Amino acid sequence: MVYSKDLKNKHWEEIIEKHFDAEKGYVKVTTEDIKKIIGDKEIRLLNFFDSRENAPEALKEKEIMMFPNSTKSWWLVKCDGFVDLPPIDSEIIRIKSKTEFDLKSSTAGMGEQQYLLNMINLGILKDFLKIDAPFYFTMMGKQRSKGFELNAGGYTIAIEQPSIEIDAGFEGEDFAVIIEAKAKLVKSFSRRQLFFPYMHVKDVTGKQTIPLYFCWDVKTKTYNLWRFEISEDHIEKIKLVDSKRYSLD
Repeated sequence: MVYSKDLKNKHWEEIIEKHFDAEKGYVKVTTEDIKKIIGDKEIRLLNFFDSRENAPEALKEKEIMMFPNSTKSWWLVKCDGFVDLPPIDSEIIRIKSKTEFDLKSSTAGMGEQQYLLNMINLGILKDFLKIDAPFYFTMMGKQRSKGFELNAGGYTIAIEQPSIEIDAGFEGEDFAVIIEAKAKLVKSFSRRQLFFPYMHVKDVTGKQTIPLYFCWDVKTKTYNLWRFEISEDHIEKIKLVDSKRYSLD
C-alpha cells in the first residue's frame, strides 16, 4: 500500500495533537492509539524514517523523535534525534583485496548488504579498526533487546523490550563491533540506529562495543566508514572519533 509523504505527515500531526504532552516532553503511544488514526495502513511505514532529511515535518518542526519501546508501543520524546554525518574529505585509501581468489558473486547485488560484505571480505574493516586480534562476524538481522534506560532530551525513560535490526555485528575476545550500513551516502542518521544495537550488543557480550556507520558511494566507488564513541550510555553523547574512505586498488 502506498503511503504518501503528505499523508504520513498528516497522520503524525494528528498523533502529536492527540497524544503528545508538550509540558511533560515525552509520551508512550501504543499500536491501538496509532491504528485509530492511520486505519489499515502499516505502522512500520509510518515509523520508517532514518535521517533528518526524510523525517516527517510534524516531528522535525517540534523536535520530537520516535523510539521503539516494545512490539506494541513507542515513545515520543522531545529531543534532537539525529546525528549529522560529515562527508569524508581525506585522501582515498587504496587497498588490495585480501581474498585468495576472485569472488564472482561479489558484484551480483546492489544493496547495502552486498557492499557491506564486500567491505568485510576485502579487508577494509580490519584495516579501519587497526585491531590485530581476531574477530568474527556473529550477528545480522532482527533482534529482540532486553530493557534499558534511555537518556534523551533531559529525560530518563525505561525502554521495555524493543525490536532492533543489526546490519552487521562482530565479536572479538574483549570487544564487539556493530555496523549500520547504507548503499548510498547520507547526510544524517537517526541516533537510535546506532544506540539501540549498541545497548543490545553491549548487554549480550559484556564487552566494549564499537559503533560504526558505513556508506557505499556509487559516484567515487568508495567504501566510507565512520567510527563513533557512545559515552555514559547516553544517546545524545554519540561522538565521531574517526573516518576514512577506501577503494579497491
